[in-house]
Amino acid sequence: MKKTIILSIVLVTSSMLILNSCKKKEDADNETQSVVDNAICEQQFMAIQPVVNEKGINQAGIKKVNACEAWIILGATGGTNTPNPTLDTLDANADGFYDNGPVTFQIDYGTSGCAGVDGIVRIGKINITTAKRWSKFGNTVTVDLVGYKFGNVTYSGQITISKPDSVTITTEVINGHCTDGTWNIDYAATKTLKQIAGYSTKNDLTDDEYSISGTSSGKNRDGRNFTTTITSPLIKKASCKWITSGTLDLTPDGYKTRTVDFGNGTCDDDATFTVNGQTVAFKLK
Repeated sequence: MKKTIILSIVLVTSSMLILNSCKKKEDADNETQSVVDNAICEQQFMAIQPVVNEKGINQAGIKKVNACEAWIILGATGGTNTPNPTLDTLDANADGFYDNGPVTFQIDYGTSGCAGVDGIVRIGKINITTAKRWSKFGNTVTVDLVGYKFGNVTYSGQITISKPDSVTITTEVINGHCTDGTWNIDYAATKTLKQIAGYSTKNDLTDDEYSISGTSSGKNRDGRNFTTTITSPLIKKASCKWITSGTLDLTPDGYKTRTVDFGNGTCDDDATFTVNGQTVAFKLK
């Protein structure tokens, strides 16, 4: 009888310790790094698709170039050894395909940087490879980042972009990587962007606006894996550095799903995430 009582006390005590331990872990769910690191990668990788779209690859050139950018034709796969803007972009039968393509174009922001309409000072190069003119739908464009940098963060990886209609872009980020030299973040994503404003003013990039839906995954700077699903479309304005509104669910390995809220549409770097009923503010940088 005595042994039974002692055993019962031990079991009850153990159960209380386990419950308290679980409760403490739940109360102390303050893992913020995954939220911050996803935002660092997400915003810049999602800003590249509108940049490519804005250039509107049609003839041998582009729709618009900033004074500090260089637009270069690196050449066609089946073209001459020396890139030739006329021959490399030739479409003699007007079928929408470059005769000697695919053709690789390059946006060069230089080593000192170039500010876009969103205020972002970009450094490095974006290589854009396409078999068709951008005005033709259903074509896959491949984007490679070469020494591409925003602030003190370098972004690398490959992005595939397809334009099924005049206002929609589907995109995949493959082997995305973000680093400042002291920390590293891995990032991959499958997203759909829809242009929801500015389409009728093609020569004015400042009023362009996109909604973003889809999923992403990655590994934060601490080596923790995470996944995300957008629950309310994220809004990216061409004139703003940051995502200005929308929500997504983010789940770090070993922790509960937290809901990230990017704000009410104001162009600022403020955002919040909520987990276990607690809301935490953080910066989108």
